[in-house]
Amino acid sequence: MISQALQSNSTLTILYLPTNSIGDSGIKCISQSLQANTTLSSLYLGRNKVGVDGANLISQALQCNTTLTVLDLSSN
Repeated sequence: MISQALQSNSTLTILYLPTNSIGDSGIKCISQSLQANTTLSSLYLGRNKVGVDGANLISQALQCNTTLTVLDLSSN
């Protein structure tokens, strides 16, 4: 649901989602959305059980996304 909203988002600039146990599977959806999103500038995903696979997915998404300037992956 969040990933669908991010794909069509035209106003949200900050998304704060710490401590939600999103995990790598949830990060996969968010990463796909980041590739299409052009408004989000800050994304906070601390304490979400994101592993190496999830971090790699985000890294790939950031190659397409030029608007995200703050990314918090602390305590994952």
